[in-house]
Amino acid sequence: MKRVALLPIFLVAWAFSADPAPNDGHVKEMTNSIGMRLVWIEPGAFKMGFSGEPIAAAIALAPWRAGGDFDERPAHRVRISKGFYMGAFEVTNAQYEQFDPAHRSLRGKLGFSKEDNEAVVFVSWNDANRFCQWLSKEEGKAYRLPTEAEWEFAARAGTTTHYYTADTLPEQFLKNAPQSLYPPATYPPPTPIPTVVGQTPPNAWGLYDMHGNVEEWTHDWYGPYEPAEQTDPLGRAAGDFRVTRGGSHSTQAYFLRSENRMGTLPDDQHGLIGFRVVLGAMPKTKPLPAPPPPLNQRNVSQVIPSELSKGPDPSKPYFRGPRKYLKIPPDSYGPMFSTHNHDTALVEAPNGDLLAIFYSCVQEPGREVAIVATRLRYGHDEWDDASPFWDAPDRDDTAPAMWFDGKKTIFHFAAISNGEDAEEHLVRHGKDLDILRKPIPADWRQPARSADAASRGTAAVHFVRRRKSMGLVTADRHN
Repeated sequence: MKRVALLPIFLVAWAFSADPAPNDGHVKEMTNSIGMRLVWIEPGAFKMGFSGEPIAAAIALAPWRAGGDFDERPAHRVRISKGFYMGAFEVTNAQYEQFDPAHRSLRGKLGFSKEDNEAVVFVSWNDANRFCQWLSKEEGKAYRLPTEAEWEFAARAGTTTHYYTADTLPEQFLKNAPQSLYPPATYPPPTPIPTVVGQTPPNAWGLYDMHGNVEEWTHDWYGPYEPAEQTDPLGRAAGDFRVTRGGSHSTQAYFLRSENRMGTLPDDQHGLIGFRVVLGAMPKTKPLPAPPPPLNQRNVSQVIPSELSKGPDPSKPYFRGPRKYLKIPPDSYGPMFSTHNHDTALVEAPNGDLLAIFYSCVQEPGREVAIVATRLRYGHDEWDDASPFWDAPDRDDTAPAMWFDGKKTIFHFAAISNGEDAEEHLVRHGKDLDILRKPIPADWRQPARSADAASRGTAAVHFVRRRKSMGLVTADRHN
């Protein structure tokens, strides 16, 4: 045990030997006005992303995961130029409810987070950000969410292993964690999972619960890494998903690694997600631009051919094929998967293109499930190569459905989950696929493949329920 305890200290000294950064008079630890303990994090540099040893088989649970996820690469050097204070613990119910007393009604929902000293959950990214703004105003100081780079830098605490404990994670960090790849852990768990903060050993810099307990919102929009060295990165300029880090209860150890990246919609309120705060000015770095659009969204004609209204020539074949539309290179393991592709939704676009979407994965209940698309462009004989369409990181983006309203709007119906059962249902529509919310009953698992015209300008989407029966929801441009 003594050798294990000394290892992080050695690594911290090695990591910063090239970039000495004195404390500059900051106290090592402080407590703020609402009882939060904050620890000082010195500036420095580290390698962000997956590097080092392959992940042990007992953690990876499948050979294709031994090298981590595709979005953890390329590993790249990151420099944190200024120190900051970070919450030693995740924000608790008692602390959060000084800002939002009404949140108390959510304590114990689905069996989660009942006590004052448990990590607050069922808070969106927007809620967490508003809490930081409130606390900043209360104290006249700059509270905020950590950037993704700051979070990983602080979680590693100078280590280069997959966890700050080494390349494996002790059993005490795992709560309701599945021991096999499929199926996922029961969610919600059959008995309450306590999320009291600070019950596992801290890292070398005094931070608790950086592996497990609850996921933690970060400031950044999710997007692919770049290989070049960066200083004080702020992620992407825009996106669909805000990054979460650290993993949670009811989650495999694989997803609790220092380098692992998760994320979801910024207004998602979930029993797996909480946050911790940073005290310090936001870096002045400009975020990276939004990544280029995938192939299925590039060079899309905005012209509606006049001959579309005439119908096919009855003297020529109308049905031809089969035409191969599943074009994913073999041995692909993210963001598209060559192993299992299923449940196609097909829609005719106003410009005459055919757009097909389907989910792509190794196995359906996995968090790797992504929605992939391909396009048969009007006047072409071959489908495009497949390309990503919708992929919340480390979420099961399942059961795609699409519908064209006959005018100019295409709807995408989707579900996002942490495993087999969906917890978040949404509709995206229009040229830029804006996101709408539909209130869906809690026992409705996912949209079925079909979306049909219910009435003029309205779509009806069938949902599979947990009891294998069907439900129905409608949507239009305004609802």
